[in-house]
Amino acid sequence: MKMEINGQEEALLYNFKEDTQLQAVRMALFLAQVQCRIVSKEEYVVPLKMLAGDETIPPAAVYGGQELDGQMIVFAGLGEDKLESVLSLLRANPACGKIPYKAVLTQTNQNWNGITLFKELQKEHAAIHQPGV
Repeated sequence: MKMEINGQEEALLYNFKEDTQLQAVRMALFLAQVQCRIVSKEEYVVPLKMLAGDETIPPAAVYGGQELDGQMIVFAGLGEDKLESVLSLLRANPACGKIPYKAVLTQTNQNWNGITLFKELQKEHAAIHQPGV
């Protein structure tokens, strides 16, 4: 179930460091007419709904820990067809690379921060890719 914040379609990009890949991902989002926000490491503790809502981030919410172990995209406000379109664009361009962690903003995760969501996605990936499953 999609969750809309301010009625806009947006992607939150976590841990995108390489310029060529970032430009390719941004171009795919642009072609799909999806706004994008590059989430700085310091913002990893900010609730997803605040980042997607482009609210003013309180100065006390600053993360000083380690970088995430991979890249993550969180989609907000996209319907199923639009999401499939964006994912197809990302897969179609090799310069976008493999982005291991993708999620959709939901009622369940809207109050989570990027670190919490990332850990949850890691658990899901481990369970899915577990031998014998």
